[in-house]
Amino acid sequence: MISPSTLIGITAGIGLFVAAIVNSTDNYMMFVSMASGMMVVGSTFAASLISFSFLEVMHALRAMMQTILSSNTTQTHLKDLVKRFGELSAIYRDGGITALEDALTKKEKEDFFLAQGVELMGAGYKQADIRIIMGDTMDSHWQRQTLEAKILNTMGVYAPGFGMVGTIVGLIIMLDNMGGDMANLGKGLALALITTLYGVLLSNLLFKPTAAQVTEKQEQEFFRHQMITDGFVLLAEKKDPLLIQDRLNAYVSPAKRYVPESLQD
Repeated sequence: MISPSTLIGITAGIGLFVAAIVNSTDNYMMFVSMASGMMVVGSTFAASLISFSFLEVMHALRAMMQTILSSNTTQTHLKDLVKRFGELSAIYRDGGITALEDALTKKEKEDFFLAQGVELMGAGYKQADIRIIMGDTMDSHWQRQTLEAKILNTMGVYAPGFGMVGTIVGLIIMLDNMGGDMANLGKGLALALITTLYGVLLSNLLFKPTAAQVTEKQEQEFFRHQMITDGFVLLAEKKDPLLIQDRLNAYVSPAKRYVPESLQD
């Protein structure tokens, strides 16, 4: 589900742009140019393929869409994880690894990091080995997402430049036609500037903000993965559920920490 801040940002950015156009002119269609859009988007994509591999660019674009459409890790989610690890600890202490595997929900099985933790426990790895392997997974996931943010930032740099290239092309064509109807010069200049407008909008309303959001999501996921790693290490040690919850509560802000019903007033 798209996060409220992202939805508000996209709506406000597009809404203010459209409102400025509506309040300034009745000729809205002059801001629409298929050729300008193709030049900016196509050239930005082509330059990105020169800088990075095709798969890396596709992964970055997919990460951009996933970041826009999904919400970030919240304190409520971390609180729920604290509670869940307490439940899993009781299940594991009573029924062993088979009971732990059967207790996972469909959503938990689809979470690659949670599934890996259970898989490592099922393989019989000790606590230190679980921490090392899951730590390596965290680091590799971090590196992949760092590259995705880098690619999006690079596309944000390319887009305004190719918008300017489109404007120069339009000006050259306009100047070449100066021997004709001089009344069309103003219209031709306006069309030439549209490519710069498209480039700036793509850069500052799409590529750079999503690159920043990918980075923020990356940091939140790394924090979550650290918490899950500690949770599985404690599970492997068969620690008491209350101890696990108290240890994992350190990852949650004080106001949101999980308190078992038995300890609530």
